Amino acid sequence: MDFIEVIKWASFYGTLMITLIFTIYATRTYRFALALVRKRRALLSNGSGRRAQALGRPFVSVMIPTYNEPNVVDRILRACTRLDYEPYEVVVVDDSDDGITPRLLEKWKGHPRVKIVHRDHRTGWKGGALNEGLKHLDPRSEFVLVLDADFVPPRDVIQRLLVNFTDERVGAVQGYQWPVLNADENWITRGVRTLMAATYAFDFVAREFCGGFSQLGGSVMMVRRDVLERVGGFGTSITEDWEFTLKLYEHGYRVVYDGSVKVPCECPSTLGRFIRQQCRWAEGHTRNFRRYFWRILKQKSLPLKTKLDFLLVGAIFLQSVLFLTGQGLVLIDIIYGFFWQPIIPPPISLGLFFYIGAAYPLSMFIGLLNEGALKESYIIGALVLSYLIAPFIAWASIRGLLLNRGRFNRTYKTGRITRELPGITI
Repeated sequence: MDFIEVIKWASFYGTLMITLIFTIYATRTYRFALALVRKRRALLSNGSGRRAQALGRPFVSVMIPTYNEPNVVDRILRACTRLDYEPYEVVVVDDSDDGITPRLLEKWKGHPRVKIVHRDHRTGWKGGALNEGLKHLDPRSEFVLVLDADFVPPRDVIQRLLVNFTDERVGAVQGYQWPVLNADENWITRGVRTLMAATYAFDFVAREFCGGFSQLGGSVMMVRRDVLERVGGFGTSITEDWEFTLKLYEHGYRVVYDGSVKVPCECPSTLGRFIRQQCRWAEGHTRNFRRYFWRILKQKSLPLKTKLDFLLVGAIFLQSVLFLTGQGLVLIDIIYGFFWQPIIPPPISLGLFFYIGAAYPLSMFIGLLNEGALKESYIIGALVLSYLIAPFIAWASIRGLLLNRGRFNRTYKTGRITRELPGITI
C-alpha cells in the first residue's frame, strides 16, 4: 500500500470514528431535549423534582474563598450576612496578596456572624483554602455552603438547598450558577451567558432528570460536613469541584442538582479571561477524569446508565481535540472527494452534518427556554465564541491527559452589574 493509500484509509477510519463519537453526543442532546420538553413545566416549578421536608434547622457554615477580590468582597459579605436563616455563620478564607482585599476584610472582623481566616500561601489553590476553612467551622455545623466571591445569593438560598438532602446517600447539592450580573456588558458576556444556559438550564437539569452523572460546579454547592470528613475534604486540583464530585461518587454518594436555586454571578468580560477560565476547566477536568476513570467505573453502587454518562461528561472537553482533528480530516475528505470518490457518501455525510451541528444550538435554545429568557438569546455569538476558543481548549485538554500538574488561573472579577434582578438585593 503506497503513502496516498495510507492517508486515504487513515482519513476514512478517522472520520468514521470522530463522526460516531459526535453522533453519540448529539443523540444524548436530543434525548435530553425530548425528556425536558415533556417535563419542562414540572421541572421549572419543582427544581430537581426531589423535594423533602426541611431537616429542621441544622447549623450551616457559608464558606467563601477569596483571592484578590477588592471589587466584590463587600458585596458578597453584605448578601451573606442578610440571609433569612438561623443558625448559620460565614467563614471567609483569604489568601490574597494584593494588599487591598485583606484591608477590606478587616472591617468585617467585628461582625458577629463572620469569621476571617488568612493564609499566607496558596497551597491546594481554592480547594486548599476550603480545606483550611473546615478547621475553623463552628462545632455545631452540619452543612457547608460554598459561594465564590462574585455571587449574590438570594436570602432563602440555604433552606432551598437543604430540602434536597432527601437521604443519607445525597452527599452534596448543586444550585444554578446564573451568570447574568453583567450579561449585557458586551458580546463576550452575552455569549457566555447563552453558553451557561446550555449547561445549567439544559444539560445539568437533564442529567438530574434522566439519571445521568450530576456534578458540582464550585459555587452554590452545599455539602454534608460529615461527608466532607469521610472523603478527606475538598479536592486540591485546579478543578477542585470536579475532583470533589468524583471523590463523592467513589465513596458511594451522589450529587443532586436543583436548577431552581438560581444565584446570580458574573460572566468573564474579555476573551482572554474567558479563554483562561475555560482552559483551566478543560485541563483540570480531563486530568481528574483520567485519574478517577477506573475508580468510578468500578463503583458497584453506581447504575450503568450513570457510568455511561460519566464517560461522556468526563471526556466532554476532548471534543475540541476531535473537532480540530475532524477539520483536518474533512479537508482531506474534500480533496479525495474531488479527485477520487468521496470517503463518506454525500447524502449520508450531509445528513450527519445537520444532525450533529444542530445539537449544540438546540441545547442553548432549550436552556434559555427553560429560563423564560429567549429574548436574551445570542446563539450565533455563542457559537462563534465556542469556535474561537476551541484550539485553546484542545491544547488544555491534551495537557490534562499528559501532565500531572497544572496552574490555577483565577478569573478576574470586575464587580460590574448591568441589570436589576427581582428578588436580589445588591
